[in-house]
Amino acid sequence: MISLHGHRLFRVLKALALMLTLGWPLWALADDVSDLSRMSELVLTSTEQRYSITSLDHSSGFFPAFDRIRFTDVIQQGLEHESFGLSPNFREHERYWLYTHVRNETSQTRWRLHISNFGYLEPRVLIQNGDEQYVRTIRNAGFSAGTDINTIGRSIVLDLPPQQSITMVIELKAQKVAWQPYIGLMSEDHYQQWVLIQDLFYKPAIGIVLGFVLLGGVAWLLTRDATLFWGTLSALFMLAFHLEHSSLPALLWQSTYEKGTAFWLLAYATMALHLAFSGRFLDIHQHSERWTLIWRAMIATTLVLGTLSPFMAFETNMYLGILNYCLFGLFILGSGIRWVRAYGSFYIIYLAGWIPVILSLIQVTWIVQGSRGDVQVVDASYKMIQGIYIQIAHLSLHSIAVILRVRSLREAKLRAEALSIAKSRFMAQSSHDLAQPLHSMRVFLEYLKPHIIGSEGRKHFYRLQNTHRQLSENFDAIMDLSKLESGVIRPDFSVVHLSSLLSRLEQEYQGVAEEKGLHLKVQKPSVSVVSDPVLLERLIRNLLSNAIKYTDQGKVLIGCRRRGDSVVLQVADTGCGISVSAQKQIFDLYRRSSEGDIAGSGVGLAIVQHLSELLDHPIHLESTPKRGSVFSVTLPRYRYSGQSDTHRFDESSTASVQTAALVVSQSEDRMNLTERLKRWQFEIDVYLSIDDFVHSGKSASILVCDSQTLAQSSLSVMQLTQITQTTPVACISPPGSSLPESWTGLAPSAMVAQLRALLNALERSESPSADSALLDIR
Repeated sequence: MISLHGHRLFRVLKALALMLTLGWPLWALADDVSDLSRMSELVLTSTEQRYSITSLDHSSGFFPAFDRIRFTDVIQQGLEHESFGLSPNFREHERYWLYTHVRNETSQTRWRLHISNFGYLEPRVLIQNGDEQYVRTIRNAGFSAGTDINTIGRSIVLDLPPQQSITMVIELKAQKVAWQPYIGLMSEDHYQQWVLIQDLFYKPAIGIVLGFVLLGGVAWLLTRDATLFWGTLSALFMLAFHLEHSSLPALLWQSTYEKGTAFWLLAYATMALHLAFSGRFLDIHQHSERWTLIWRAMIATTLVLGTLSPFMAFETNMYLGILNYCLFGLFILGSGIRWVRAYGSFYIIYLAGWIPVILSLIQVTWIVQGSRGDVQVVDASYKMIQGIYIQIAHLSLHSIAVILRVRSLREAKLRAEALSIAKSRFMAQSSHDLAQPLHSMRVFLEYLKPHIIGSEGRKHFYRLQNTHRQLSENFDAIMDLSKLESGVIRPDFSVVHLSSLLSRLEQEYQGVAEEKGLHLKVQKPSVSVVSDPVLLERLIRNLLSNAIKYTDQGKVLIGCRRRGDSVVLQVADTGCGISVSAQKQIFDLYRRSSEGDIAGSGVGLAIVQHLSELLDHPIHLESTPKRGSVFSVTLPRYRYSGQSDTHRFDESSTASVQTAALVVSQSEDRMNLTERLKRWQFEIDVYLSIDDFVHSGKSASILVCDSQTLAQSSLSVMQLTQITQTTPVACISPPGSSLPESWTGLAPSAMVAQLRALLNALERSESPSADSALLDIR
């Protein structure tokens, strides 16, 4: 009996639960409707106040709009759906309506209805005042459409009669996602003051960001630092991203704001540039292989998503973008924390510079996900202005970090240079003490040689002798490099016969090449150049030795090519060749290429580089892996006629004080020549024009001018030619230029070397034992 009653009771409770479940939506809707009937009027009592219409105390909240109901009939039709409160979900419904009643208790009739956020597409306002009803549309066409566009939104003028009540229905339409709407009502005077304050905060902030961009661009042009380049470019794109959904598109192009291709491309491009800046700032590729792989993967992912974004649906772009933003934030924080823990210093400021951006990204993610919570009133949103100030904070901190980084790198470079100079000077000054044991060892080996008995003993002796020879060669190379780095060696330019120089090298290295089974071919040209004979021979010797060392079969060739006023000396081989990546470091003493296992100190090409810079003989490399290499050295050509050139101009001695007259328009050339001539014991007289020199009546050992001052001279061709009767004239001009008779041309690329050769020739021509010579340097 008890079980029967229990079973009946269970069925009754089950039926009541079903009735409650089915009846709940009707009760909820009834509550919503009763809430609408109980909402209070928004009473306007002051013209110095902004009234928020997005308030559940004075509005219905947002209800989904129905296509079957015309907008002009919504007041008569009433509400038929549950309210979404003040947080409409535009992914569920495209349009929403908000109802409100307003009563004007002031004497002001001209009011402004403001709607924030440019993401709402042409909002509409239905106004009913008694029997009169009309619709106003907020358009991006500006004043021509009765709409005022301000920094954070748009507004229209409403005429509200004093002491009367009106009913308004506001329609908002957005694409998928939009910020929480703010709708405000205020008097015309208060609106103008409010807009002015916004402009005072917003427009100077944009100017500050542009100032950062301009400063970064100028700094990059001056320093060519990749960190400054990527930082400036990322700041510019970040500003463009902020302005893309601001009032600017509406003001300039009257465009509606929709999250389309431009939005996603700017978002992904800005993120990729931020990653590029962080990678360069941290020098990730030099410190951590793992973080380098993560960094490259992040950039590749961002670029792929940006490329595919125009072809993906909005929801797909949104969720992938949020995921990529999260990964971006984790990478920035993770790498930044790693560098702060490892190095500290300015990396702390670098990491702090990302905090405003990451917090902003978290806010965007929170809004996009719709996690806004239930609110009673929505106040004005200044996110447009806040975004710019977040960027200013980001740029300020990173600018400080970049400045500290540059200072740190400069200090490290100065310390390294000071240590290198001190090391080089020590090595150069103590070379004698260091070389003495090697010299003694060589003498002892020579004394020991007759006492070696047996083939096995001779074999070990020759190995010892060969090891000593390699050690001596390496030591001599290091000593040469130390002297070059310390500035002890000074070039002494004169005329060098390439034929005799190359003949000596051929005799010296012919046997070495034959031992390796190589064919050494030397083309001995009948041409002379202007250089230091000792240093030039050392430069070519190092190139030749390097070519033989890295060639296992084939041949090594030395030859020359005349190119205008220059001679290009080339050393070619059929060796292992050099890859493109290795070509960037073969001249660096401290970064030896790993593409070979040849024994040696690795300083031969470093010496070549130093000698090339010291002599001002540019060197060029062309190489193909497994096929060979060609080293080319450009030398200034010297052409003479029947004159011995064994005599050289001596910098340290002069029979009498000589004067050089300079009429050179280019300040850099003038300063260079002045410095050189003073070292050669010349007194310098500078003239503004060739005419001034002629009219001054002063004498000079030589007159140096250039093609520009020659063109500006008012003297006739005969007068210019007559100058050489008393003063030799040298003119800096491109090869092939037309010059007055007896003038000597100096090529701009080799003017110092050619001027010295000219002075040598002039000194020889003044010697009683010298015959007259004709010098044609060009």
